[in-house]
Amino acid sequence: MKPFSIDYYILVTVSAVGVFQLAAMYGGLRGILVFPPSRIAAALWAALPAAAVVWFFVTEDRKVSDHMGGLSSNEMALTFFVGVVTAWVLTVAVTSVLNRNREEVSPGAGLESLSGATYFRAVLHNVRYWYREWRR
Repeated sequence: MKPFSIDYYILVTVSAVGVFQLAAMYGGLRGILVFPPSRIAAALWAALPAAAVVWFFVTEDRKVSDHMGGLSSNEMALTFFVGVVTAWVLTVAVTSVLNRNREEVSPGAGLESLSGATYFRAVLHNVRYWYREWRR
């Protein structure tokens, strides 16, 4: 594995966590927020992708062809996918632990149930709801 792959993975993961938090904040999905919505939290989550990009390009010369040791398109696509999945798993796991006391679940609400419940609780309630509806 090339050192660029690890650095690119960190860039994508950190940036995706910031983007997920911004999207949840502006979408009103409080169940997957790390901090309560505020201007300071929005500034922090907006600064996270920018800081990751600055770190990635300032620490080393990253403008290298894949023939000269840089990332090929396949490596970049795979690393991007794994980084985004890691960011999603981290976001869901951390916020499910931090917001474990949220109990405002409305069954069958789909994505909107994240406005008051953690991801795991919302999925559990929605699966139960749809299973009961399917059986009727």
